[in-house]
Amino acid sequence: MNSQRSDLKQHSKIALAVLGVLFLGGIVCYKDRLLFVDSAYIAFNIIKDGHLQIQEHRYGSFVTQMVPWLGSKLHLPIKLILKAYTLSFNLFYLLAGILLYRLRRYALIIIMAMYYCLLVSDSYYWTNNEIHQAVAWMFIFYAVILTMGERKAKLHWLLPVFIALAFLAIYTHFIVLIPFMYLWFFLWIGKEDWPFSKQVSILLTVCIALIVSTKFLVVNDHSYDESRLHNITHLSLRDVLPAFVSGGVKVFFIRCLTNYWVVIIVFVTGVFALIKNRKSGILLYTSAAIISYIFIMGITYPNADFLQFHVESEWQSMAIVVGAPFVFYFLPAIDTRRAVILLSFIFIVRLVYIAAANDKFSWRTSFTKEVLQKMSTNGINKLAILNDPELKQKYILDWGVSEESMLMSAMQHDEPQRTFVFINGSDSGMLKILNNPKLVYACFDTIRPQSWNYEYFKPDTLQPYTIMTYSELFK
Repeated sequence: MNSQRSDLKQHSKIALAVLGVLFLGGIVCYKDRLLFVDSAYIAFNIIKDGHLQIQEHRYGSFVTQMVPWLGSKLHLPIKLILKAYTLSFNLFYLLAGILLYRLRRYALIIIMAMYYCLLVSDSYYWTNNEIHQAVAWMFIFYAVILTMGERKAKLHWLLPVFIALAFLAIYTHFIVLIPFMYLWFFLWIGKEDWPFSKQVSILLTVCIALIVSTKFLVVNDHSYDESRLHNITHLSLRDVLPAFVSGGVKVFFIRCLTNYWVVIIVFVTGVFALIKNRKSGILLYTSAAIISYIFIMGITYPNADFLQFHVESEWQSMAIVVGAPFVFYFLPAIDTRRAVILLSFIFIVRLVYIAAANDKFSWRTSFTKEVLQKMSTNGINKLAILNDPELKQKYILDWGVSEESMLMSAMQHDEPQRTFVFINGSDSGMLKILNNPKLVYACFDTIRPQSWNYEYFKPDTLQPYTIMTYSELFK
């Protein structure tokens, strides 16, 4: 196995082009990706408070958060800052792919592109999910470390770089542990291109284990990560079998047939190549990894009551496990022309599915714009829309709408900015708070905006929130 073999160079160019297309797609639909919960929340608070908003010790996210922070410090126009922030995610992935190409890690580029495509549709529009940044750091880690190993870098140079890059990958999101450890042993078992001696390999594995241990230690009780790990850390034997037939697993397999069906092609051909090459060890290891992934999926999502964009982002790492045998063993076994055609077909199919998922997110953007326009017509700067179950479901998630609407209003150069929220009409406490003209509702809080960055955000502190239904607003 040779991750920089020249016969995969042409194949890797296709993968690199796919990363470029995903970046260009971000330009076309940047508002749909920006004005969707987390990305709006993070961008708003970075600009408002003047510092980075690292969540849950996910330190690798600094690479994108630096964009709005630096833009606000340079007093750039708000629209330019927000557009640059949204594009910074896929730009980071594209630059990571270019680095892999320059270091001749052709196989890894293809697997990386598969991660961002194979099990993706809705999750493409959830821009700010740190797992995608963690995976990019992971591929940078492997490209740099393998190259240093091949160049016989001294241990006192290798270790600091190894620890720093492994730290960034693992700390940026817990889920990266699955593909990270899978690739580590996949490459080590393959041996044909593993540049480290047995002793150094063991030492580096210990370093990884220590980083993982510290990550678990910093996950405090009642944190977001701790709650997601609860079903796994409190596992019992009676949970094992039900996990494989849970709602989450059933939905995954159904979507593999109806949406992600090209992943079946990748999986079957990869297994075929391992059998043909008599790689029984890697076949058993990969099978165990896939079964373990499905088990974890079933434990984490026992029911099917999840949002597609969210769970899809947690399925994506399966593409790395499924894709590695396909890329390392199947593609080199067929002629370049056929391999290029097959890869192009796989990626084009997935790009079509990603584009087709845009409707529900572009609808949200149009809805926000229409509400702001109606607020302007009616002289309303702060609006609370009474919850409508049908509208709420179509909106997907509404906890970030206050920031989303204020960002859009700021990009439209409204002064003061307009903002709206969805509220429960039976929540008397919230209704009382919204009646205070000096308060502005933001995610999870109602605040007095005296300390805001008024260069960019000038909310209305003279009017209370106008409370009405969506129908009343548009009658």
